[in-house]
Amino acid sequence: MTDLFETPTWMLLAPLILLLFVWLIRAKRSSNTKKNRRLPPEYFTGLNYLLNDEHGKALDIFVKLVESDWEIVDTHFALAKIFRKNGEIDKAIKIHQGLIARPSLPEKYRGKVLLELGYDYLAAGWLDRAEGLFKEVLINDRKSEKAKRNLILIYQQEKDWHKAIDVGADLFSEGKSGVGAMVSQYYCELADIAKSKGDITLAAQNSRQALHYDRGSIRALILLADHEMNNGRYAQALRHLEQVEKRDIAFFPVILDKLIECYRRTAGSEKLLSYLTEIELQHPLLAINEKHAMVIERYQGRDAAVEYLTARIRDYPDARSMLSLVNYKTSQDKVGERALFLDLKSALIKMQQDATDYQCHHCGFQANTLYWLCPSCQSWATVKPTMIETTRK
Repeated sequence: MTDLFETPTWMLLAPLILLLFVWLIRAKRSSNTKKNRRLPPEYFTGLNYLLNDEHGKALDIFVKLVESDWEIVDTHFALAKIFRKNGEIDKAIKIHQGLIARPSLPEKYRGKVLLELGYDYLAAGWLDRAEGLFKEVLINDRKSEKAKRNLILIYQQEKDWHKAIDVGADLFSEGKSGVGAMVSQYYCELADIAKSKGDITLAAQNSRQALHYDRGSIRALILLADHEMNNGRYAQALRHLEQVEKRDIAFFPVILDKLIECYRRTAGSEKLLSYLTEIELQHPLLAINEKHAMVIERYQGRDAAVEYLTARIRDYPDARSMLSLVNYKTSQDKVGERALFLDLKSALIKMQQDATDYQCHHCGFQANTLYWLCPSCQSWATVKPTMIETTRK
């Protein structure tokens, strides 16, 4: 015979059993003027149905029982949550719909039932129904943070950035944590849309709004730098780009081409070379060797670029830098040595095939494209450029 404690059903219902135990303890400590309360026999009958996987019969019993004693409603919430986490959304919905349909439902439980039913609809992918329920919660409780945050998630999934901003700005004004960064991203989304339509004025306005909600927004700073560069204001663009470097050095490879262009237009080659060298000394594992070598080649010649890459590989060997050096050597050395370098180049290219340029610092998702919203964990601004994978001990 299978041990009850080893079955998946028992593991699934453990939180509910614990909740029932706590309820009984509280009942035992109830007021001396009343009799100690007990769970009705039907409750244990329902529990027995659950243990035997007869969920339909169990649900019918539990939904009817609550009518006579609303103080056991927490057990219904716990049971529905178990079903929802187990992927049995229809059963969770049935519990909450049964509760909300009861005319005797106490007003103090109505908001929680609506929230829980909204969570069920979200889990089922019924966004319109979930939105309606969360809005209904706000009718009676304008301060419900849970309802507002879930509305934001719905609008985010629907890419309705204006609605997401409206709700997010409301939470931001109430001082809720983490909201400003989200609203900032929504304005950046609008900025990108405006930019794609050629409305550079609106794009700049939305980018500035993004900075208002998150002064450290890397994305907004890059958008504003693009705007200034497109208008020939390279000094102003450079200030935005240098703010990116100060706020999060991980994004330095993303802005490097823009920085090079701004320095070339304003400060000159010597300051650019000095700046890149300083950055590299402070952050030696940044993946900028290839572009740094190109800048050196432009202003100091091919030999200087080869010397730089050779020194970098000696201290921080990685496939990308070695491939860059081989490219120089292939076009520079004697014909007899070209075959050797071409073979080495092929090997390095194979090493690079599985490498990725970006990784989410929250869930580990990897990609060769920069995503501001991680496709895997749906976190904002957690996908960043990868550092050099060096073999140095």
